Amino acid sequence: MKKYKFILFLSLCFVISMLSVACSDDKNDWRPTESVLPSAENDAMTKLWSTSPFDADMTTRLAAFKDIQKYADECTSTMFSTYLAGSDALAASLQKTIPAIFCYNQAFERVLEGLKNDKPASGEAYIYMLYNMGYVVKTSSGSFGIDIFHRRGAELAPYLDFYGITHIHQDHRSLPLAEAMKELGKPVLQNFLDASEYSYTSQVDKDYTIGSFKIHTFITSHNNGTTNVPVTVFKVDCGAVGGNLILMHSGDSNFLPEEYESVKDADIDVYIPRYAPNALTENNVIGSVFNPKYVLLSHILELTHADPSSSRWTLEQGLERASKLNCSQTYMPFWGERMIWKNNQLSK
Repeated sequence: MKKYKFILFLSLCFVISMLSVACSDDKNDWRPTESVLPSAENDAMTKLWSTSPFDADMTTRLAAFKDIQKYADECTSTMFSTYLAGSDALAASLQKTIPAIFCYNQAFERVLEGLKNDKPASGEAYIYMLYNMGYVVKTSSGSFGIDIFHRRGAELAPYLDFYGITHIHQDHRSLPLAEAMKELGKPVLQNFLDASEYSYTSQVDKDYTIGSFKIHTFITSHNNGTTNVPVTVFKVDCGAVGGNLILMHSGDSNFLPEEYESVKDADIDVYIPRYAPNALTENNVIGSVFNPKYVLLSHILELTHADPSSSRWTLEQGLERASKLNCSQTYMPFWGERMIWKNNQLSK
């Protein structure tokens, strides 16, 4: 009898403890039991992809952004981090039930499909915005990715000639993709991985030629605080087959002009900066150290961050900042969008 009472007591303690956890943090009590996804005729990403960052009339695009922002606001950083770290079964469930995660996965499918099947003509380069500051570029002779941060990132490895990571912070890297690239004998350019395993590790300026791509890298700082880490900036010349596109990606660089000396007055066609926490410090280099033809402002709606005070910049904030940068052709592409470089200009 005492044995059964003891088992009953343990069971009761377990139930009470679980109730206590659920009541103490209701932010964790978010897993839906059935789909709450948008209907096919009201799919925000499909709406978005019918538009372009270059549209003069932003009506449809802004409507899509309104829906996407709502989805993001409903997806806490706890939810998203749980998705990233969870099992495949949990991830599949959340992709079917949380609208923001559904959109995130949709964007990956679209970029992966483009990498597999799009066929840029000679003289063209296709630029895909995946997520946060993750971009993929494809020409008729090869492709590369920079700052890919995605749960499914490793699936891109068979289609990339090299993978660049600007710095060690989680929201700019995919270690599974780096490992997959290494297993395939493909370069991973960065400044923090073990150089005995990753031979393209460097904390100094470097120049590389990988396939038809000529890459210049240089080191900048992330910030002046306790989270400061080296940030590798990538300047990539895509060659004649890529329409002579010169693309520069600066990750979370701090925009200190003296750190950009190696590209002072360089011809930059497309520059990809982050949204600077210190307002408009982007202009310390844009229009000052170099004059890019296009700026693609990024690091918007990073879902692992909690809110704008923690650098989860809203779509509205991104558009407002883009309007103030020292480049008349500044745009804010979003998840899953493709842009085409041809005849020295970007278009949908």
